[in-house]
Order: sequence, then structure tokens, then C-alpha cells
Amino acid sequence: MTRTTLLIVGAAIVVGLALAGGFALTRDDNAASTRTPQSVRSPSSERAPEAEDHSVGELPAVETAARQFLSGYLRLSYGKPGASVDRLRNASPRLIAALRAEGGHVTPAQSQKTPRIQRVSVIAERTVGALATAQIKDSPGPAYPLSLHLQKTTAGWVVTRIGGP
Repeated sequence: MTRTTLLIVGAAIVVGLALAGGFALTRDDNAASTRTPQSVRSPSSERAPEAEDHSVGELPAVETAARQFLSGYLRLSYGKPGASVDRLRNASPRLIAALRAEGGHVTPAQSQKTPRIQRVSVIAERTVGALATAQIKDSPGPAYPLSLHLQKTTAGWVVTRIGGP
């Protein structure tokens, strides 16, 4: 056989295996749908049950710390009266210093908006770290996500970083 023929045959085998694998996955999904709802778990979900159930472990405390931080941070970032970096709850000293250094400039249009926290989702990263993602709505348009990185300290959970992966 020529090299071109071998390449074509090899590609055909790879495509055939991929199609067979997809068929097997589809067939397994159909079999899973006959199970009771309590035993069904999304095959694409690789998170631990505690990542989905916020009543497990530290996640309620992480969510509370994130919400407390956000209530002050959103007031600060939208230029609301009485808001200050010094009044932020559950913020690490390094984050407070960074926010002070930024100075923050609020536009008149932004100061007219009233942000609301729609939802906070928490995923434990390790035993001493977590990632919280809040959905913030400040207009009739869609909500925007805001990520918070939290760390467990002796004083409780604190936000160490805002945004980013």
C-alpha cells in the first residue's frame, strides 16, 4: 500500500472508532434515563456532590462571607453614600490595600444604578480555598458575573482577590 492509502485507511479507522464511541455514550445516556431520579448524575458533571449541595461542609460559611463582602463592595464600586474601603467585611488586608491604591472612579451613570446580587455560587477549591461567582444585576439587561477568590483564615473566610481565573 502507498503512504496516501495508509493515511486514508488510518483516518477512516479513527472516524469509525469515534462514531462507535459516540454511539456507546448515547446508548449509556439512554440507559441512565431509566434509573430513579436520585441515582442519576449528569455524566458531564465532574464536581463533587458538595459543590452542588451548599449545605455540605464549609460552603454555607463561604457563601455568607462572599455575600457580606459583596454588599459593601458593590456599594463602594457604585459610589453609594457612606461606602468606604474601611467598611468592607471579609476582605483580606492585601485586598483592602489594593482597593485603596486603586482609588476607584465612579461615573455619574454608574452611581445612578442600584446593583443587586441575584445569585452566589460557591465551589471549594481546596480545604482552605474557595471560588464564589456572583451574578450581579444593575440594569434591565442581563446580569454580569463577578468572581471572588476566598481563603479560610483563623478569623473565618476572607476575599483575597476579585475577578480572574
